Amino acid sequence: MVAASGVAGAGAGAGAVAGTATAEEAEIKSRDFTAKQEEEAGILHFKCVWNDGRPTSLRFLCELKEIFGTQLPKMPKEYIVRLVFDKNHKSICAIKTVDGVQKAIGGICYRPYYEQKLGEIAFCAVSTEQQVRGYGTRLMNQTKHYCKTRDNLDHFVTYADNYAIGYFKKQGFHMQISMHRDRWAPNIKDYEGGTLMECYINPHIDYLEIPSMVKRQRKAVEDKISQLTRHDIVYPGLNCFKEGKDSIELESIPGVLEGGPALKRHLTEFYQERESNAELLKQTLNEILANTTKYDQAWPFLEPVRAEDVPDYHDVIKDPIDLSAMRVRLDKGFYKTKEMFMADINLMCDNCKTYNPKESVFYKCATDVKKFVDDEFRRLGLCQ
Repeated sequence: MVAASGVAGAGAGAGAVAGTATAEEAEIKSRDFTAKQEEEAGILHFKCVWNDGRPTSLRFLCELKEIFGTQLPKMPKEYIVRLVFDKNHKSICAIKTVDGVQKAIGGICYRPYYEQKLGEIAFCAVSTEQQVRGYGTRLMNQTKHYCKTRDNLDHFVTYADNYAIGYFKKQGFHMQISMHRDRWAPNIKDYEGGTLMECYINPHIDYLEIPSMVKRQRKAVEDKISQLTRHDIVYPGLNCFKEGKDSIELESIPGVLEGGPALKRHLTEFYQERESNAELLKQTLNEILANTTKYDQAWPFLEPVRAEDVPDYHDVIKDPIDLSAMRVRLDKGFYKTKEMFMADINLMCDNCKTYNPKESVFYKCATDVKKFVDDEFRRLGLCQ
């Protein structure tokens, strides 16, 4: 078992993969589509090679052996050589033509078990300079296609280390083994520290046409959405708030009622919940205001400051507020949130501290009232 680095991260023995899939490879279309275009342009092609004694096959196997050895540095070199050149193993080789010269840039080495219709992936890697171009995904799709059509396999298994699990998941592998143990256990060696993963090769999927298939599926979904919704209509912005309104009913917003029965049901639930929450908030704030009014340090705030008592008060304090004014606001439903209520408490106390000197009894009362209300909020679970 070995940790992988390079194209896609995997375990050794039954599945060493080099390289970790990046965020840029998160979407099938972006990963596979570019590689498919290069394939159609003749720049890239894939070939199944094994130790059949042919010079071309041996050359590509040697190049793959070097790629696996470089990308899987913890894997014993002799082990890589033994599996790559073992006549029971095959390798799907990604070959790129550069300046008229064909060179292997990556591959997947696997062993087919024909009777069990099962393939065991040993190595998977793409050379460093060719990574993050979608070759890893295209390579896996080519391997699935070949094994399905030529080897008549319907499952892959591999042992993956922690670096490889993410890659294999993106290629359709999972850790829940659906095959009966008798089908794979006699041939697949257990690797300590590795995670056995399985992939079903679906006979109804053309793995070489996944990008176009995804594109068609997406278009079909978008077309269906267009038939069922009016998502393409753009309504103008709301002007009601510029006209001084502080709130409006949701159904008055253009397009909301066209959202269908489900949205109407959500609106009904929303209003019911809002009314319930509003009533609960009002009861809670009413209790806090009543307790604050009874608090012995709140006496300076019970009524508004009269101009005849303090002639210059309104010259200094431009936005006066007191507990009696807050009572009127609360009864009229002004306080939609606890924050609005607390803002008036803070304003009341700040006004007092602004007008009165720090050593005055009024300043001390403002400090005490603010602390009292904070304690009330905490006591009632409003976490102010």
